[in-house]
Amino acid sequence: MPRHALVIAIDGLRASALGAYGNTWHPTPGLDALASCSQVFDWAFTNSPRLEDFYRSAWGESNQSLLAPLKQRPWQSKLLADDPAVAALAQHAGFDDVEQLAVACESAATSVEETQLAQFFASAIESLEAWSNAANDHPRLLWLHTRGLRGPWDAPLELREQLLDEDDPPAPTFVTPPTSVATIDHDELLLYRAAYAAQIMVLDECLAALLTAFENSPVAEDTAVVLVGARGYALGEHGQVGGDVHSLYDELLHIPLLVHSPGDEAPPPRSAELMQPADLQLLLLNWFNPSTVAESTKPPRQFVIASNESGERMIRTPAWMLRQLPPPISEPDEQPPRPTVELYAKPDDRWEANEIADRCPDVTERLLAALDAASTANKPTTEMPPLDDDLVCSAR
Repeated sequence: MPRHALVIAIDGLRASALGAYGNTWHPTPGLDALASCSQVFDWAFTNSPRLEDFYRSAWGESNQSLLAPLKQRPWQSKLLADDPAVAALAQHAGFDDVEQLAVACESAATSVEETQLAQFFASAIESLEAWSNAANDHPRLLWLHTRGLRGPWDAPLELREQLLDEDDPPAPTFVTPPTSVATIDHDELLLYRAAYAAQIMVLDECLAALLTAFENSPVAEDTAVVLVGARGYALGEHGQVGGDVHSLYDELLHIPLLVHSPGDEAPPPRSAELMQPADLQLLLLNWFNPSTVAESTKPPRQFVIASNESGERMIRTPAWMLRQLPPPISEPDEQPPRPTVELYAKPDDRWEANEIADRCPDVTERLLAALDAASTANKPTTEMPPLDDDLVCSAR
């Protein structure tokens, strides 16, 4: 039988929002159930705050795209998205069928079924049923992309209220998610986080419905399921909340990655490998072409890198995270100042709260050198020279 794949990409989904990654505040039974039968990649990081960069890495460009080697034999691919930018990228990447949904919502829903996420997943279930019932003599890929947590925050207000205590401020009623709010006020942050968590609860229920429909489909036993966050969302860990916050910290870069392969008696052990969007290509190609796994397997990454449009850069190893800000603009007759550098010990400093660059100047210097080399090299980080052991191995 041919192999198939279902990929569910959710924009704005932070790894920390899932029970499988340590969340204990709001329930995520649907996501937890998927994680329980999947390989959980603990350390997956997006490469940029820009959604376009995520997909250019995950799909590749034109004839170098994920789809190019698969099109050497008969097969079918479809994308369903509620984001026009992603639909345009899918056309360029070579998807056979691209369907763009226009989902609008201007007020809080009175039930989960009325939310924009429920509308998207209802269409996804219809696409899944048609996809599953079609002739299955060729491999097929169904890629679902939703704006997710970067779309309207229209969860029923009662879900927000469930997350707040009697002594907390009243649940907020806004539907448009924040773009860039600077605040360290505890009560204000609590309300933003409760609104985000309520959306996660809606997402969890919608995802559970999709997975139930999938489990009852005729192709379930031959289909791999991948769930990935396209990028995270800042909720005030570093003084800012919103979708336009592009500072390269874990809340934005650390994304969930769950891979369920049918037929396994038990899910594979959790993976501590560093992963980036480009690794999705290899995962899917290996699934569709299992005979080529040995040939295409690459050594684990020693580090991952990310950058944003303002010139900020980040390098992350299992033991360290270094963030480099661009230098401030100087006057023509002044010596250009050195960029500001922040260093954090990993994995203990989960939220980058204790900056220690001045206490570890040697580590900082060597990570900066590795970041410079990786940023200028025209090759994957897996092909870069190995780092010193103390830059890779955690002291834990």
